Amino acid sequence: MGTTYRDYLWFHNDDQFGGWCSNGHVVSLIRDATAAAVLEDLRAYGGRRSGTGFTEFSKRAFEFELLDLRPTMSDAVQTVGVAELDDGWVLLVQQNSDYVGISDELFAPVIKRHEVVSHYSNVNAVSRFVWWKDGTQQVSFEPMFPSWDLDPDRATPSPGAAVVRDLITEVGGIDLEETEEPRSEFFHIEGSFALAERLTGIAVDKHLLETAEFTVALVPTTSEPQAQYAHELPPRVPLLGADATWQDVYQLYRSSAEATVHATMVLSTNQSGSDEHQQVEFWYSPHAGTRQVDAHGLLSVDGPDGHWDRGPYVPDTQPDRLLMIHRRWGDQTPFRLLIDPANPGTPVDVNGRRAWEFVFPPEFFGGPIAVAFDAHTGVALRAETNNRTEELVNPNLDDQFDEDLFTLPD
Repeated sequence: MGTTYRDYLWFHNDDQFGGWCSNGHVVSLIRDATAAAVLEDLRAYGGRRSGTGFTEFSKRAFEFELLDLRPTMSDAVQTVGVAELDDGWVLLVQQNSDYVGISDELFAPVIKRHEVVSHYSNVNAVSRFVWWKDGTQQVSFEPMFPSWDLDPDRATPSPGAAVVRDLITEVGGIDLEETEEPRSEFFHIEGSFALAERLTGIAVDKHLLETAEFTVALVPTTSEPQAQYAHELPPRVPLLGADATWQDVYQLYRSSAEATVHATMVLSTNQSGSDEHQQVEFWYSPHAGTRQVDAHGLLSVDGPDGHWDRGPYVPDTQPDRLLMIHRRWGDQTPFRLLIDPANPGTPVDVNGRRAWEFVFPPEFFGGPIAVAFDAHTGVALRAETNNRTEELVNPNLDDQFDEDLFTLPD
């Protein structure tokens, strides 16, 4: 017996795919293609290094937002992961309700040259199954309520409808017959996986999703020209002249977004009129985590497996919040627009390093915050409010760190 929906029950039951299932997924299978050609057809840019498996795809996708390359909840760009499979097939995946892989318009350059089978669900339980062949849509239907699109007595006939109806009766999970009885279980997503396998011969099973080598990139969903700040990290060019604007400094700040940093952080606070000072040595990687050590030994580790700290309280020193200072302002206003691009910076000295300082609005701090950016690297060297100052001493960038640095202690 061939594949049925029961072969894909893991999709709802496996924790590693829980977020993909609940927040929205796209799975597209593209015949006689290469990953590079698909990305070119989609006008993709910003390709990240490949990662093995769906978990690594999710990490690479999150990096676009972490590095300020894709605005959170942006309607102008979507993230895709592509992997080459056997026999000339390419797998394209998306998450978080992105939808390129089921769009006739956005997927048009791929559809024109390749047979494509795609299925989709979003965070609102809207789903879709689409099959294109020879540049023509063979079928498109809502798997939760397929009779709306596949009932031969009321739906507009499509070239592949009869084939799909026959396969649905074999794979199960997708209910072709309408019923007035309330349903307590839905297996249309599992049925869509099985139906796609029957049409293509490719099983997008747990093993494939755990071992496929994904390249992750951004796809524009609008014909509007892309903003000069978006999607690619600029080259790192020091700003050592007599003046520098916020536009200049912002570009330099972004250029160091993927840099590792090894430095000392000094935190000074004023609590009820009493000054307190804390000092830690730290190692920071935007892709791996943060490790902090103080005079008493290991203080904290944030890594791929979670968080550990010595206690009894979570450390007040948070180097990653200084180095990724754009994330402190949330999503209400893009970080680059918090200050007029033409505003000049104030030249300052931070522990012997030349820097450009700007005063940011008090949206989330109860007062203005002054941030000084290193003139050589763009890294935020100091952030200062009325009662809190964070400073970096002797920062070294771009060192290669041992992965064990971010392993949680036993």
